[in-house]
Amino acid sequence: MGRPNHTSLKLPYFRNGWLIFRRILVNPVFKQFVFSVFELYEYAATVRRKFVEKLATLPWSEVEKNREASFYSMKNIVLHMIDNEDWIVNYVIPGELHKYVRRKWSEYKSMDEVIAHLNEVEAKTRRFLFTLDDKTLSKKVTLKLQSGEQFELSVEECLFQSFTEQLYHMGELIALMWQINIEPPPMQWFYNNPRQKATNFD
Repeated sequence: MGRPNHTSLKLPYFRNGWLIFRRILVNPVFKQFVFSVFELYEYAATVRRKFVEKLATLPWSEVEKNREASFYSMKNIVLHMIDNEDWIVNYVIPGELHKYVRRKWSEYKSMDEVIAHLNEVEAKTRRFLFTLDDKTLSKKVTLKLQSGEQFELSVEECLFQSFTEQLYHMGELIALMWQINIEPPPMQWFYNNPRQKATNFD
């Protein structure tokens, strides 16, 4: 027997998966099962803040230590998560990429400064989310990377990109915390469910 062609085995499943996904998108019956950007943001922001607060309990030397991770230190990873949200919400979506200038991460000297930056960015994001409607969510914008690659995305897709970017790096922080015997905050949906939080305010 020859070696199986894994590509040919996977393609029918891949194509069928996309066909199903397209049918879901156009079927109004399924829309009630879709999470809103508000819920996804509250989930991501809640988990991120728990990680930031956890890092604030550690010695600064541990937080800013080079661990050869994606952005070297846990401090830098957190700042990347915050800055990515700031970049997308306040510069990519409004079409003002040319105005974006971020503070150098080396200038942050304490977790208090990181938290102050987080508070400022979250406040701007929530003000923006409060103004959203279907027309704005479907508006097309250009996301341009430092490499020069460009992507035409809807505002909704840009926000989703920001949320998922944070989740990737939270997984990275979990691994780094485990390496120094620190138990990371729980990031599962059921521990940070924004729907339950909203119900508690009723």
